Amino acid sequence: MSNTPGPRNFSLRNVNSSKPQVYRTNSAQSVAASDDYYSFSERASEESRVTAMRYATPDSRPSSQASSPTAPRTRGAVIEELNHLAQPAQDPNSPRPPTESTVRFGEDRIARISPKSDETVRRVPRSDEYAGPAPTPGMDDTPYVQFALNQLTRDEEVSGVGRQDSVSTDRDEYPADRLVWDAGLGYFTRTRTPIRYTETPQRPKYKSPSPQALPQRPDSIDPESFVAVDSPEKSLMYPALDYLPFVLRSWALLLAILSCCLMIAGIVFCNIWSNRHKGIWEYDGKGGGRYFVMQFVPQVLAAPIIIWTFVIQAAVYRVAPFAIMAAERKKGNVLQGLSILPRNFIFPDFSHFRHGEPLFGFALFTIWLSNFFSIPLISCLFQAKYYSIDGQGVWKWSSVQSVGWTLVGSYGLLTIGLLLILLRFVRGWTGLMWDPVCLADLISIIQRSNILHDYEHSETVPRVRDTLDSRVLRLGYWKLSMKPEIFYGIGEVDAPIRTRSLHQIEKNRERQPHGMTKVRFDLENNGNSNDYLYSPAARYRWTPWFLRKAAVITWIIIVFALFIAFVTVSFVNNAIKSGFPPKLPTLPSTSAFSASNFLYSFVPALIGNFLFLALQPIDLYFRALQPFVELSSPNGAAADKSILLAYPSALPIQATMQAIINSHWKVAWLSFMSLISIAIPIIAGGIFIALWYPSDNDVRISALMPAYYALIGFCAVYAVSFLAVWPGRRRYLPHDIATLSDLMSFLYQSPLLADKLLREPRSKTDLVTRLIVAPPSERLRPMYGFGIYVGRDGKEHLGIDRFTRPGRTDMLITTGSMK
Repeated sequence: MSNTPGPRNFSLRNVNSSKPQVYRTNSAQSVAASDDYYSFSERASEESRVTAMRYATPDSRPSSQASSPTAPRTRGAVIEELNHLAQPAQDPNSPRPPTESTVRFGEDRIARISPKSDETVRRVPRSDEYAGPAPTPGMDDTPYVQFALNQLTRDEEVSGVGRQDSVSTDRDEYPADRLVWDAGLGYFTRTRTPIRYTETPQRPKYKSPSPQALPQRPDSIDPESFVAVDSPEKSLMYPALDYLPFVLRSWALLLAILSCCLMIAGIVFCNIWSNRHKGIWEYDGKGGGRYFVMQFVPQVLAAPIIIWTFVIQAAVYRVAPFAIMAAERKKGNVLQGLSILPRNFIFPDFSHFRHGEPLFGFALFTIWLSNFFSIPLISCLFQAKYYSIDGQGVWKWSSVQSVGWTLVGSYGLLTIGLLLILLRFVRGWTGLMWDPVCLADLISIIQRSNILHDYEHSETVPRVRDTLDSRVLRLGYWKLSMKPEIFYGIGEVDAPIRTRSLHQIEKNRERQPHGMTKVRFDLENNGNSNDYLYSPAARYRWTPWFLRKAAVITWIIIVFALFIAFVTVSFVNNAIKSGFPPKLPTLPSTSAFSASNFLYSFVPALIGNFLFLALQPIDLYFRALQPFVELSSPNGAAADKSILLAYPSALPIQATMQAIINSHWKVAWLSFMSLISIAIPIIAGGIFIALWYPSDNDVRISALMPAYYALIGFCAVYAVSFLAVWPGRRRYLPHDIATLSDLMSFLYQSPLLADKLLREPRSKTDLVTRLIVAPPSERLRPMYGFGIYVGRDGKEHLGIDRFTRPGRTDMLITTGSMK
């Protein structure tokens, strides 16, 4: 190009719009590690060049062009030249296609520039500021003009010749990596600030999108955002999001309700029959068959209902956070505030009331009430009473009216609670493809989420919930605002992507050089020492308070001391075998209530029930922590013994058998003990009865000795079981794992989120098959670990990933060989 004299002297930088040329030069920019550095899709080769953040690397000395008279120009000079730029006429018969890469300029399409002192003020041109018709009718050339302005005014910023004044720097006012809408050109880097919404927008009805129907310009400066869509109908690729665990399905809940109704009917029948016919059954003495039926069978019938409600409430806890997000409730702390592990054993849990789920809250309260008092109450339902029939006295088993009607009320409330759970899931969907019972299930749900940036450095904090913002989230199908692809997961409606690499399919993976040492945090930029990841104070900070070493030692001492005292008091001077004074009135009332019989049936059963319920959270946390125990092995663990483990959701016997097969002996023993320890309240509630001792001419509390020996045996096994409660080093973690946010803090930067094995499975069978079968490109199945790994951002994190990943350093697991 030649220079034109006069006011249109464009020097060497005049843009010839009629004959574009491409020159290849060595870039003076370095690409920093970003989300796109670790993207593995087919689009990575072209998309990463425009989405990665570039840092200017100026030359150490001026170039030859910069030394020429025309090279060192200010931005104002460049803009002044562009103001006089002429656009050659175009052939109307050869319109430019929308995808043409040629950048054309017209003097009627140039941004208006106004000088201000010594600095240049730039702003994005509006469509109404252009004079004259567009070179291409119906085509807005604004993004192409702006793109050219950005590139032409960038060279001087790279070489460091930008001008500054005392008021503000031109670089600060209009930085090199400026963020403007590009109409899909693709050189967006990231948004300035996330957008927050106080209300959940209405979900649009799903329509099959097409490229022509996609929006040409977003409503905000964000390049792409999450748009909620309904699941496509009759599509195998997009299953309906209405999955329910089988224990929460209508038929299963109806069976549980039927069991409660049968208990209510039986108790009502006994109460009415006993009142009208002066007793139910003749008393045949202590230790007979009728004694067993009246003193032990009612507790045995109540036990299966208690065990089944444990399974139901575990499913409710597991599904409730997802159901709330699927219903698009305006609750901003569901992930971090609602536990997925049951907390409804010894004390009732009212957390669901606070999260807008009164049906769940009331149902769980009725479950707690029934589980805590049903066995103690039903153990004193029947008492022996003396009746005068046809002038003859006879002892008969009678139903205690007050206890019976109390049990009817308790089981009636439980029935209502189960019915409310049934109605809750009949009215709404869960948003689930399958039951989320393990870590692999959670990975498949969050792998494309747009909220993972909230969890930065949260893996080592004591409480994750204290570091998170309140967000209204949704679980379901999504699409990006400028793409037709539909995907599934948790996200914030109308919020930007934030993590673009998670929306790309892994194919050609960029790898780090072999032999690379561990990446260290930049302390100035992150404000957090990477050495904190290696600190034992952070890595082994947390375990449930009842599993800490001091607490376990205390429990062992208390349990053994109580057991020794129990045995000593029982056999010294034959205190139990010979009977002991009741210290309370024994004569039954007209309603068959005896204070002494009630006390020595209700209190032992209540103590035994407390021991039974106290073992449930210990068993639960041993089940929940077992995947982390396996992941903390020095060489990692296979998927079926780590990220696919689902002990908390397994049935009682099923959990024991699975743990035996996997050689998880502590889990097997504690899950077995948590089941059979229900025998302690069953036996304790039926041992004692008030009898007349003719030799002493007095009423004494007598015990059925065979049952009493069985009770001592169960208590001994129970006490020994606490020796297995010692948690070991691998069960210590940086923080709790009770909520979804707690688990997500160990996964937010894990390369597993973009792993091809876990990429968008459409069924649980699909997911399990991928993980238990070796990938086609690998000989062995991958091993997984919990330790310090190199995340997708190129920095070190503490969490879950493959133990060995090609191109990266192996995971560092600090637990060693200690149990």
